[in-house]
Amino acid sequence: MIRSFLNAFLPEDEYKRLRILYFMAETTFLSVIILFLLGFLKYFLNFNLDTDFILLLTPPIMLAYSYFRYVFSGIEHTEVSSKNEYMKKRRTAVIRSLSMGVIFSIIFLIVKGIPNNWNDGIDLIAMPIIFTVLYFLFEMISLKKSYKQNKNLTDD
Repeated sequence: MIRSFLNAFLPEDEYKRLRILYFMAETTFLSVIILFLLGFLKYFLNFNLDTDFILLLTPPIMLAYSYFRYVFSGIEHTEVSSKNEYMKKRRTAVIRSLSMGVIFSIIFLIVKGIPNNWNDGIDLIAMPIIFTVLYFLFEMISLKKSYKQNKNLTDD
């Protein structure tokens, strides 16, 4: 095994590890290309760009790209290959999504405090609902992709 600080963040499964490293390399490459293009636009074509905002926006975009590639690749749930396992994982995904929504609601309430007006109250209700729905959606997409991929591997 290669000695690196990244080993603390990567899974033990070698296939997953390699795919995630590829995603990270793609992200880094795309970020460098985008930053060079923005630098070219700013300094040679004199575009008025807010460089602080762009530099602060780069890490979240890198994380989002890696996360979406991971979710849509179908490598998260390697153990799901039968309909029974799929249904069991689906129930687990629902429970996990709801519990994450409750945890998010509690943390959001602690951070924002008790709402003083109607708009803050709607914000306190809508944000956790949106978070829970998106969490569930990404979990289900990942599960479905993994199931299809694993089913195809066992059929071959």
